[in-house]
Amino acid sequence: MTFFDEIMKNKYVVALIYILVCFMLIRILNAVFAKIIKKSNSDGIKFQFLNGVIKVAVIIFFLFRIAALSPVLSSFSNTILMSSSLIVVVLGFIFQEGLSNIIHGFIITIFKPFKLGDRVEITVGGERLTGYVKAMTLRHTIITGIIDNAESIIPNSLLDNSVIRNLTTQDMNNKYPLKVSITYADASDPRKLAVAKHLFSKAVEENPLTADARTDKNGDYNVKIDLSESSVDLTIFVETDTAENNFLAATQIKERLLCDFPAAGIHFAYNHLEISGQLKGLIK
Repeated sequence: MTFFDEIMKNKYVVALIYILVCFMLIRILNAVFAKIIKKSNSDGIKFQFLNGVIKVAVIIFFLFRIAALSPVLSSFSNTILMSSSLIVVVLGFIFQEGLSNIIHGFIITIFKPFKLGDRVEITVGGERLTGYVKAMTLRHTIITGIIDNAESIIPNSLLDNSVIRNLTTQDMNNKYPLKVSITYADASDPRKLAVAKHLFSKAVEENPLTADARTDKNGDYNVKIDLSESSVDLTIFVETDTAENNFLAATQIKERLLCDFPAAGIHFAYNHLEISGQLKGLIK
């Protein structure tokens, strides 16, 4: 009998070999699927989910192989394998929530409401979340927030029952309204109103992050005017290539207007208190 045969008779050594092989296979699967996901444009979510399914199957296979090394565990595992109904009952009882996430994960990969890297808006439990799809596992999907860059982990069962808006488009820029408010006194003066619209349009046009979509390059943007309780609101839709650039462009435009409007004699509207009249009887 060879030395290798002697080693293979030791159940602890065999169990250790099974564990090492299992870890090696998982690392190989991760490497292979990482390359596949990198090359795929629209099926990244599907391949991520498939990778998780195969890894779980590999782990279960080696767990049964390790259990077979023990007479007690071997008898128990054989009993389970002989009864498919028992398998369903046991797995359904122990992994009820996990199985629900897996099933809903399959549904998401089939209908493909989004793909890796898409910007989505998800309403979960009354809370709205906007971000980019980073990854999807058997249990959950990871969304990276736009504003705070935080990762939100959403169980697949909740995600499948949520309202999902896919905000990623190939042919359209990101377009959001930008509003500034001026006083009624300035807006009532036709000259000042025209200057305010022109300065606002110029600040948007000359910002390096915005897309100039006007057909009339010598005129102003289509400035929307609203009459609110204590101000006249001027609104322009600002277009950028990404949502992050839109936040930055809006900030830069507002900073510029903080200098341009006062220099032109145009006043921003804000709530303030004015007391007028005569005070009588307070001073004797």
